[in-house]
Amino acid sequence: MTRTSRRRLAIELLESREAPSSVTGIPGLDTVQLPGPVQTPILPGPESNQPPVVSDFKAVVGPNHQVTFTGKVTDDQPVAGDLVRITGPGVDVTALVRDDGTFQVTVTVNATGEITVVARATDQAGATSDPAYTTFNP
Repeated sequence: MTRTSRRRLAIELLESREAPSSVTGIPGLDTVQLPGPVQTPILPGPESNQPPVVSDFKAVVGPNHQVTFTGKVTDDQPVAGDLVRITGPGVDVTALVRDDGTFQVTVTVNATGEITVVARATDQAGATSDPAYTTFNP
């Protein structure tokens, strides 16, 4: 007769590896001087982040209902990589802001008559610009 041995799995708690909140009893440790003052960088938080601004927003109509939207984004922080969303009748497109703050995107607009679209930029900290408008006739 063959005997099967079963193994039982268990979890064993180990000692904590957390660092002590204070060090006492080490001779000379309280007299160690660090070179220079300790500085903590101040990073901009959401409360200090200003929203971006969209300016020079234009629509240039080309052949076959092609419309090129251009503009510029400024902000209190670098704008490269920010997104500009352009929406309106027959239009819903996103443009990526370049290093110099400009953006450009071309899209086919399948609508008729005078069309007004809005552009809003969102920076990498999540702040969104006031709307910028342009009107065109495709």
